[in-house]
Amino acid sequence: MPPASVLRRRRRLTSLVGAALVVLVGGGLSIAAVTMTAEASSQLDAMLPNATDALADARGSFDELRVAHEAAQVALDDSAGTVPDESARDALAAALDETSLREAGARAELADAAELLDRVRAADRSVMALGEPLREAATELGTQEFDDVERFSESVVALADPLEALAAAVDAWNEAQKAEQERILRERYTNHVWTSGWIPELDACRGSVDLSAQYGIGAIAEHWSCGGKNFPDDPGTIITLTGVHAGTYRVEGIVKMLNQATASVADLPHGYDLVYQTCQNGQSSTMSYTALTRLD
Repeated sequence: MPPASVLRRRRRLTSLVGAALVVLVGGGLSIAAVTMTAEASSQLDAMLPNATDALADARGSFDELRVAHEAAQVALDDSAGTVPDESARDALAAALDETSLREAGARAELADAAELLDRVRAADRSVMALGEPLREAATELGTQEFDDVERFSESVVALADPLEALAAAVDAWNEAQKAEQERILRERYTNHVWTSGWIPELDACRGSVDLSAQYGIGAIAEHWSCGGKNFPDDPGTIITLTGVHAGTYRVEGIVKMLNQATASVADLPHGYDLVYQTCQNGQSSTMSYTALTRLD
């Protein structure tokens, strides 16, 4: 058995060797951990700018698509009552419903992408984690796509055909309305007030005569046989006057009947834009006054 002094020297040497091994192993692990963390961090940092730009581009596209979507909705709303039938509006409404669903999906996808970026930026970069959270973040970031934004884009593009069909339907309706207005104008009763004057001008039988200067109110007149029998007196009838007092008028009906032999200017009806005078059935005892309201 070795002397005690020799044993003590061996135990001291063993302790020193063990301590040296711990330092060496520990140092090696620290160097490896730092290296692994640095590499993972570098890889993630290289990916972040592209991911940030991709999200910004996706958001920009989404905003543009949303504007187009809203414009299509406005077109649908504005077309109410201006189409021959509802088929074109129904088709666009169905397409807009689909687009609204796609928009909701794209909005959620963008929110998820923004949340992912926030998590990635906050990933654990400590040496003790050996870079694993960074590698996981990089993997997750690398799989980030914007499929729902793309589907939203496709649905907005698909609005073009129903929008075009709706525009054609609105144009057809407008053309029909224009044709109807032209028909109404062609068929509308028109009276020509050919001059201002008095009895000689009335007897000329060339149309109505403006009597405003003689009556002190806006008035035109025509003999029954010269056209008075054709002048409409049904309330609500729209007529056209040409010449003196030219414009569009609404007939308010006969508002007064006077006997020419006993009536005076004081008996004339007041408070109307214009009145039309004629002797019913050519009788001066039944002189009618039809009130007119000017529309333009």
